[in-house]
Amino acid sequence: MFFDFHVHNTHLAREAKRLGYSGIALVQSSKNYNKTANINPQDDFKVFSGVEIYAKNPEDLRKKVQKFRELNEVLIVNGGDIKINRAACEDPRVDILAHPYKNRRDSGINHVLAKKASENNVAIELNINQVIKTRLSLRAKILSQFRQILKLQRKFKFPLIITSNAYSIYDLRTPEDITAFAGCMEMTHDEIISSLSKNPADIIERSMIRKNVIVQGARTIEQDD
Repeated sequence: MFFDFHVHNTHLAREAKRLGYSGIALVQSSKNYNKTANINPQDDFKVFSGVEIYAKNPEDLRKKVQKFRELNEVLIVNGGDIKINRAACEDPRVDILAHPYKNRRDSGINHVLAKKASENNVAIELNINQVIKTRLSLRAKILSQFRQILKLQRKFKFPLIITSNAYSIYDLRTPEDITAFAGCMEMTHDEIISSLSKNPADIIERSMIRKNVIVQGARTIEQDD
């Protein structure tokens, strides 16, 4: 089962299914969020609700996480600013830190942030379209940033997730294409499968558990009659 957890158009669900995915996260921007948006679920294909939070500073981030967490199954933070990157990695309510390397010379993740992401199960996103759609010189820099993140992931074991950030059918890539791309970064087969399958599934599992939490450390459990 493969998932793409950064898709911006619900009409891409059919194409994603055709390409071999089992589900997608339909991600809205916090800037123009519509809580009544129709995600058009299908019986044999999962469409999860998601939001990408744009924050001015860590305090703004915390307020928006509080606002959007219960409304969405997948909560993503738009990264790049080092203060936002750190605040996201320190918050267990955050599911994914998107492109922490955006507009940076480094990867946006250091040893401290990697450890925090591991402790809080915050997944770090590798966005393949940011590689495909950039000019050659910038592409080389982003690939280098990906490798820096991968090196830290192998040491600190935070979740890693690969996404398309798709706005149209032309942005989607098959799981096989992504596997080949990730192989060029010397990711192992198990690392690729975790990024496309296990880690997205874990995010949804935690989202389901979170809904049943009464207080920190206690949750309701449904029992069969």
